[in-house]
Amino acid sequence: MNRPTAPSVAAPAAAPTKRRVDRARLRRLLMRALAVGGIVGLGLVLWHWIPLHTRIVWKTYRAALVTGAPVLAIGDSITFQSAPSHLCGARVVNAGIPGDQIDDLLARAPMFARLATPGQLVVAIGVNDARTGHMDIAAWSAKYRTLLGFFPKSALVLVEINPVDLGHPGYLPVHDRDFIAGQNAAIRALARETGARVVTAPPASPTMDGLHPDKAGVVLWRERLAAVACAG
Repeated sequence: MNRPTAPSVAAPAAAPTKRRVDRARLRRLLMRALAVGGIVGLGLVLWHWIPLHTRIVWKTYRAALVTGAPVLAIGDSITFQSAPSHLCGARVVNAGIPGDQIDDLLARAPMFARLATPGQLVVAIGVNDARTGHMDIAAWSAKYRTLLGFFPKSALVLVEINPVDLGHPGYLPVHDRDFIAGQNAAIRALARETGARVVTAPPASPTMDGLHPDKAGVVLWRERLAAVACAG
């Protein structure tokens, strides 16, 4: 007679416990994702609350620090829209800030000088200083000279101020053309003092509003810059 076999005992089911663990882990992951998303979203909201001018300045500081600024272009809105991405085979850090005047560049020059020593510095500033109520030309020239002094190891390329198109229907007549002529003369004199290269202003330049270059004007601006900066 066969001995009765002991009844088999089923192993305890582990699936419900595992499912509970998986659900708890999933909840934790979702909570973390929501927290990270909230922080990122809040950061984006706060970033866009910061004035655009300030955001552009911070971006230029970061670019100068990260790249070492092989070529640094400083100036105003014309520089901002016209500076090329590369010049003479080297990357350009475009630090043109719309609305900038010579005092703005002076205020930021110490920071740029600490962040990087550009091999080449392109300076294209002045048209916003030529508005009604401007300082005298001697004061402007002295500030320009001080600005250049922050970059003693950089090859300097000084860009003269383009003429404004008084006949353009979109032009707002707030600039002193005689003062612009004086500024360009001062730039040439400073170039002789410092050994800088000068990109002379053209007789006329295509614009979209009498002041800012249009697409053809941007091409002309870049061609004139490269012809001077990259000459042997």
